[in-house]
Amino acid sequence: MTGGTIRCGLSPVLHGGFPQGDRSGLLRALAAVADQGGFDMFWVEDHTRLPVEEISASEGISGVDEPLDAWTTLAWMAGQTERVRFGTEVTPVTLRHPATLAMSLATLDVLSNGRIVFGAGTGWHKNEFTSLGIPFEKKDERYAKSIEALQVMHALWTEPAANFDGAFYQLTDAMLAPKPVQSSGIPIWFGGFSDQLLDLVVRFGSGWILGTNPDPDFIVERREVLWQKLDAAGRPRDSVRIAVPLMAHLSADGDRARATLDGYIERGNFGAWLGDFFGENARSFGLVGTAKDAKARLQPYLEIGARDFIFDLRPPGVALETAEILADSIVPYLNAQD
Repeated sequence: MTGGTIRCGLSPVLHGGFPQGDRSGLLRALAAVADQGGFDMFWVEDHTRLPVEEISASEGISGVDEPLDAWTTLAWMAGQTERVRFGTEVTPVTLRHPATLAMSLATLDVLSNGRIVFGAGTGWHKNEFTSLGIPFEKKDERYAKSIEALQVMHALWTEPAANFDGAFYQLTDAMLAPKPVQSSGIPIWFGGFSDQLLDLVVRFGSGWILGTNPDPDFIVERREVLWQKLDAAGRPRDSVRIAVPLMAHLSADGDRARATLDGYIERGNFGAWLGDFFGENARSFGLVGTAKDAKARLQPYLEIGARDFIFDLRPPGVALETAEILADSIVPYLNAQD
């Protein structure tokens, strides 16, 4: 953030009610827009289930319209594209065994010719862990477990035979081959904003993804904390890119776009925590209305030096029209700001 090429990503949801029930058709169309429309990244969520409020807000039925598997979906989409890079926004690191996760990412990196980004977090939705019999430890223990998981993944990606003896994970002459094809390794982008999360960014990260629809003032505040941590670790401030996720509801008819966002918020009836991201913050900071409205909403972020944007397309019914407007009007506008 502050200087450098502006990069844009699309982030459709994998849950909710899809137009005509056609998940594959919509995702295929969005992948084509991303690949051909100048986007740098295609991000997807990584959850096994979501709170009923979010499923309802996205015009789905809880227990029926839960998320597709993220990495299977990305593998399918990578085979239909040539240029755009793919990642998760974000994977709860300890939801799967890190060796299994490392193999999935390495395989996809090989098959996509090095187009994979690992979006990582420490998890927040307790029920998706406990319903599967997976421990959801308290914050500090989950943080320590995440560090071990990342160390295991790095060892498997870089060492001929990996050995690891941790409190949570152990490896004995473990092999992963073929290795990822990216010469500098699979980049890791962390999602969240706590001090512990920023410590992970400094230690392991190439990028940092904020919470959805952030206030520009909040970005400046948390960016300063990140920069202080980077300075203390001896890392250049520009070695970590910072991505701003913004919900986007765009249409040639601005009133219709605003109505679709209002419908999303009203169906969700979000409580305090989810509402911080997907309620009034969406109305205040999201890209809502026409392309002209979107450009005005982006200006405060450009003024603080934002150079990476993730456009969140939810619910599925608004995704394609919004993505096409972003490709036709917003990506060229942002490219002209470089």
